[in-house]
Amino acid sequence: MKSIQHTHTKAPTHTGESTHTHIRRYTHTLVGKPCSRRRRDRRGDAATSFLRAARSGNLDKALDHIKNRIDINISNQNGLNGLHLASKEGHVKMVLELLHNGIVLETTTKKGNTALHIAALAGQERVVAELVNYGANVNSQSQKGFSPLYMAAQENHLEVVKFLLENGANQSLPTEDGFTPLAVALQQGHENVVALLINYGTKGKVRLPALHIAARNDDTRTAAVLLQNDPNPDVLSKTGFTPLHIAAHYENLSVAQLLLNRGANVNFIPKNGITPLHIASRRGNVIMVRLLLDRGAQIDAKTKDELTPLHCAARNGHVRIIEILLDQGAPIQAKTKGDHMDCVRQLLQYNAEIDDITLDHLTPLHVAAHCGHHRMGKVLLDKGAKANARALNGFTPLHIACKKNHMRSMDLLLKHSASLEAVTESGLTPLHVAAFMGHLSIVKNLLLRGASPNASNVVRETFFVT
Repeated sequence: MKSIQHTHTKAPTHTGESTHTHIRRYTHTLVGKPCSRRRRDRRGDAATSFLRAARSGNLDKALDHIKNRIDINISNQNGLNGLHLASKEGHVKMVLELLHNGIVLETTTKKGNTALHIAALAGQERVVAELVNYGANVNSQSQKGFSPLYMAAQENHLEVVKFLLENGANQSLPTEDGFTPLAVALQQGHENVVALLINYGTKGKVRLPALHIAARNDDTRTAAVLLQNDPNPDVLSKTGFTPLHIAAHYENLSVAQLLLNRGANVNFIPKNGITPLHIASRRGNVIMVRLLLDRGAQIDAKTKDELTPLHCAARNGHVRIIEILLDQGAPIQAKTKGDHMDCVRQLLQYNAEIDDITLDHLTPLHVAAHCGHHRMGKVLLDKGAKANARALNGFTPLHIACKKNHMRSMDLLLKHSASLEAVTESGLTPLHVAAFMGHLSIVKNLLLRGASPNASNVVRETFFVT
């Protein structure tokens, strides 16, 4: 698998734009048009005067030009119009008048910046608020991918960052170089902005460290910056998971590869025993599973509940993952938690022990009966699963099907010679269990099949059904 190399690239910064109000004048090549040239010169002078008024906040002068039908969207040689200039300087009234008089809100400069970009870069909080309230796109990106949030984060404008986040700014938008607002804030050392971005990114959720957030967002640039400052790739969240666990859960391959390249423990085991491979197998991401296996993931790792990655894949119906794990020598245990027919067949092709039991002595057939997966049950029975296998408490699959009111599973088991008279350690027959639960249809069906209504349990209770 091709590795991703990350150099210590510095986050790009936006340097702003020239606000010179000079209007480029084009000389006419035809001779003998002095009047036309003078008119163009007067229009150019008016445009320059209008832009200067916008930049200086001279509202009266700007309104005079507007009344005289100046082209309100006229711009200077760098593409900045009156709204850009007024926004940069923080002239709120000028901004509002220009908007009310029809200036185009999302006009961009030659660098692709809108008025909101320019106001955010300059830290003009009130202007930012007015532009957003007027409908400015908070996630607009310039030619190099700069967003207003990125610019505000770059310049440490905390209140602007906060306002943009509260109004829908996406902090995962990268520049064309792959840097996010968090990455540039980290690199610039803007601690308050960093804290705000991290806190907002985990709002209403369990608090995550910055490296975990980068892993969740597949943000390799931020992750690389963080690892430059703290080379530990296995920092733990409050729940005991590493960034690699998070990357596996969100199926973020780029950051997973970065973490592994920087020394992340592919077999890190938290208290619950869940490894990154367990998570990737449960999610069904083939490339992630292959990556982890290639880097030495333990294929037979067990969780606190004795589940291996193979179990996680089988429970969630990921046939391709099962094939990969079995080809790599995963221990075969045909357990099921979902009605995933292809997965069971795949396990059985590898000669899985059909009655392999869990810690509670529940066979796959018990689990299929519990979930009402009659199709799954039929495959297991056809492959030789024991219809009368007893769990630790003596329950058979038929007891469980009757308890859970799964009629089709009950019918299936009875067709495969499940015993109507099997008793639990408490002396309960399937009929007792169905009666206890109040499942009248099950009770009637059992009686029709020959279940004895006079059977008694260990405390000599007899169930009469009328």
